[in-house]
Amino acid sequence: MNENKVVIERVFNAPVKLVWLIWIKPEYIKIWFGSDPNGTVLSADIDLSVGGKYLISFKDSDGSIHTAFGKYIEIIEYSKLHFTWEWESEAGHISEVIVEFIPQAEKTLSILTHSNLNPNSIHGYMDGWNGAMDKIVKKIIENKNSL
Repeated sequence: MNENKVVIERVFNAPVKLVWLIWIKPEYIKIWFGSDPNGTVLSADIDLSVGGKYLISFKDSDGSIHTAFGKYIEIIEYSKLHFTWEWESEAGHISEVIVEFIPQAEKTLSILTHSNLNPNSIHGYMDGWNGAMDKIVKKIIENKNSL
Protein backbone atom coordinates (compact mmCIF):
# COMPACT_ATOMS: atom_id res chain seq x y z
CA MET A 1 0.00 0.00 0.00
CA ASN A 2 1.19 3.49 -0.85
CA GLU A 3 1.55 5.24 2.49
CA ASN A 4 0.52 8.53 0.92
CA LYS A 5 -2.86 7.28 -0.30
CA VAL A 6 -5.75 5.06 0.76
CA VAL A 7 -8.29 3.49 -1.57
CA ILE A 8 -11.43 1.93 -0.13
CA GLU A 9 -14.05 0.10 -2.16
CA ARG A 10 -17.38 -0.61 -0.53
CA VAL A 11 -20.68 -1.92 -1.90
CA PHE A 12 -23.68 -0.35 -0.19
CA ASN A 13 -27.07 -2.06 -0.26
CA ALA A 14 -28.73 1.16 -1.40
CA PRO A 15 -29.40 2.91 -4.71
CA VAL A 16 -26.81 5.38 -5.97
CA LYS A 17 -29.09 8.37 -5.36
CA LEU A 18 -29.26 7.63 -1.62
CA VAL A 19 -25.51 7.01 -1.29
CA TRP A 20 -24.90 10.30 -3.11
CA LEU A 21 -27.23 12.18 -0.75
CA ILE A 22 -25.48 10.62 2.26
CA TRP A 23 -22.30 12.42 1.15
CA ILE A 24 -23.76 15.83 0.29
CA LYS A 25 -26.66 16.55 2.67
CA PRO A 26 -25.74 17.97 6.09
CA GLU A 27 -28.60 16.09 7.77
CA TYR A 28 -27.04 12.80 6.60
CA ILE A 29 -23.43 13.85 7.22
CA LYS A 30 -24.39 14.60 10.84
CA ILE A 31 -25.40 10.94 11.25
CA TRP A 32 -22.24 9.24 9.97
CA PHE A 33 -19.20 11.50 9.78
CA GLY A 34 -16.16 10.54 11.88
CA SER A 35 -14.80 7.08 12.57
CA ASP A 36 -15.70 6.78 16.27
CA PRO A 37 -18.87 4.63 16.46
CA ASN A 38 -19.99 6.74 19.43
CA GLY A 39 -18.78 10.08 18.11
CA THR A 40 -21.10 12.95 17.25
CA VAL A 41 -21.03 15.56 14.52
CA LEU A 42 -21.15 19.09 15.90
CA SER A 43 -21.67 20.90 12.59
CA ALA A 44 -21.73 20.24 8.86
CA ASP A 45 -21.68 23.27 6.57
CA ILE A 46 -21.81 22.34 2.88
CA ASP A 47 -21.75 24.62 -0.18
CA LEU A 48 -22.08 21.98 -2.88
CA SER A 49 -20.75 23.83 -5.90
CA VAL A 50 -17.44 23.76 -7.75
CA GLY A 51 -15.22 26.04 -5.67
CA GLY A 52 -17.75 25.86 -2.83
CA LYS A 53 -16.50 25.08 0.65
CA TYR A 54 -17.39 22.60 3.35
CA LEU A 55 -16.53 22.52 7.04
CA ILE A 56 -17.37 19.57 9.29
CA SER A 57 -16.62 19.36 13.03
CA PHE A 58 -17.07 16.21 15.06
CA LYS A 59 -16.35 15.00 18.58
CA ASP A 60 -15.04 11.54 19.43
CA SER A 61 -16.27 9.69 22.50
CA ASP A 62 -13.00 10.60 24.28
CA GLY A 63 -13.98 14.27 23.97
CA SER A 64 -11.47 15.20 21.28
CA ILE A 65 -12.82 17.52 18.60
CA HIS A 66 -11.75 17.35 14.95
CA THR A 67 -12.57 19.75 12.13
CA ALA A 68 -12.08 18.99 8.45
CA PHE A 69 -12.60 21.53 5.69
CA GLY A 70 -11.91 22.10 2.04
CA LYS A 71 -13.46 22.98 -1.26
CA TYR A 72 -15.15 21.09 -4.05
CA ILE A 73 -13.07 20.62 -7.22
CA GLU A 74 -15.42 18.47 -9.30
CA ILE A 75 -19.05 17.45 -8.85
CA ILE A 76 -20.76 15.01 -11.20
CA GLU A 77 -24.21 14.33 -9.77
CA TYR A 78 -24.72 10.71 -8.66
CA SER A 79 -21.28 9.82 -10.03
CA LYS A 80 -18.29 11.64 -8.53
CA LEU A 81 -17.28 14.02 -5.76
CA HIS A 82 -13.75 15.44 -5.76
CA PHE A 83 -12.71 17.80 -2.97
CA THR A 84 -9.71 19.06 -1.04
CA TRP A 85 -9.27 17.95 2.57
CA GLU A 86 -7.55 19.80 5.35
CA TRP A 87 -7.58 19.26 9.11
CA GLU A 88 -7.84 22.35 11.29
CA SER A 89 -5.21 20.70 13.52
CA GLU A 90 -2.84 20.16 10.57
CA ALA A 91 -3.51 23.39 8.70
CA GLY A 92 -1.44 23.91 5.60
CA HIS A 93 -1.37 20.27 4.47
CA ILE A 94 -3.97 19.82 1.76
CA SER A 95 -4.93 16.35 0.58
CA GLU A 96 -7.59 15.34 -1.93
CA VAL A 97 -10.56 13.00 -1.75
CA ILE A 98 -12.36 11.47 -4.73
CA VAL A 99 -15.53 9.47 -4.10
CA GLU A 100 -16.96 7.59 -7.05
CA PHE A 101 -20.52 6.23 -7.07
CA ILE A 102 -21.11 3.31 -9.44
CA PRO A 103 -24.62 1.85 -9.67
CA GLN A 104 -24.88 -1.95 -9.51
CA ALA A 105 -28.57 -2.77 -9.89
CA GLU A 106 -30.12 -1.59 -6.60
CA LYS A 107 -26.72 -1.38 -4.90
CA THR A 108 -23.91 1.14 -5.15
CA LEU A 109 -20.18 0.52 -5.45
CA SER A 110 -18.37 3.41 -3.79
CA ILE A 111 -14.66 3.92 -4.42
CA LEU A 112 -12.99 6.43 -2.11
CA THR A 113 -9.45 7.59 -2.86
CA HIS A 114 -7.77 9.91 -0.37
CA SER A 115 -4.39 11.04 -1.70
CA ASN A 116 -1.48 13.30 -0.73
CA LEU A 117 -1.89 12.28 2.91
CA ASN A 118 0.24 13.98 5.52
CA PRO A 119 2.88 11.38 6.49
CA ASN A 120 3.02 12.96 9.97
CA SER A 121 -0.73 12.97 10.52
CA ILE A 122 -2.18 11.69 13.78
CA HIS A 123 -5.19 10.47 11.80
CA GLY A 124 -5.42 6.86 10.62
CA TYR A 125 -7.11 7.33 7.27
CA MET A 126 -7.78 3.68 6.41
CA ASP A 127 -9.38 2.97 9.79
CA GLY A 128 -11.04 6.37 9.81
CA TRP A 129 -12.80 6.09 6.47
CA ASN A 130 -13.73 2.45 7.07
CA GLY A 131 -15.18 3.40 10.46
CA ALA A 132 -17.21 6.19 8.87
CA MET A 133 -18.47 3.83 6.15
CA ASP A 134 -19.45 1.30 8.81
CA LYS A 135 -21.57 4.06 10.38
CA ILE A 136 -23.22 4.77 7.00
CA VAL A 137 -24.25 1.11 6.86
CA LYS A 138 -25.36 0.76 10.49
CA LYS A 139 -26.98 4.14 11.08
CA ILE A 140 -28.51 4.91 7.70
CA ILE A 141 -28.74 2.03 5.25
CA GLU A 142 -29.61 -0.82 7.65
CA ASN A 143 -31.95 1.50 9.57
CA LYS A 144 -33.57 2.68 6.35
CA ASN A 145 -33.05 6.08 7.90
CA SER A 146 -34.10 8.12 4.91
CA LEU A 147 -34.74 11.68 5.85
